[in-house]
Amino acid sequence: MAAMNINAEQFKQSVAGDKPLLVDFWAPWCGYCRRIGPAYDQIAGEYSDRLTVAKVNIDEDGQLAKDAGVEVIPTLVLYRDGKVLGSIVAPDSKAAIDRFIRETLEQ
Repeated sequence: MAAMNINAEQFKQSVAGDKPLLVDFWAPWCGYCRRIGPAYDQIAGEYSDRLTVAKVNIDEDGQLAKDAGVEVIPTLVLYRDGKVLGSIVAPDSKAAIDRFIRETLEQ
């Protein structure tokens, strides 16, 4: 299962949803974003019962990235109840994303 691409309206609906929301802020021209993409898609499949896993293309929805304080991509931001729980910049592996999710949700 791949992460879903969302726009600003879908983001508003997802961030207010029942499950925490993990968002990958990325861009098609970002080589590192494309490199970590397959690992992020694996996360989407493994966490689908506990998280909504989405991607926001900053070229299409730059205001969302600005509102989230994203300065470097890829940046993953985890939300719960509309609030930012934490973020990680340029994770180097699927294991790093797993660790970020577990540690952040335990707070």
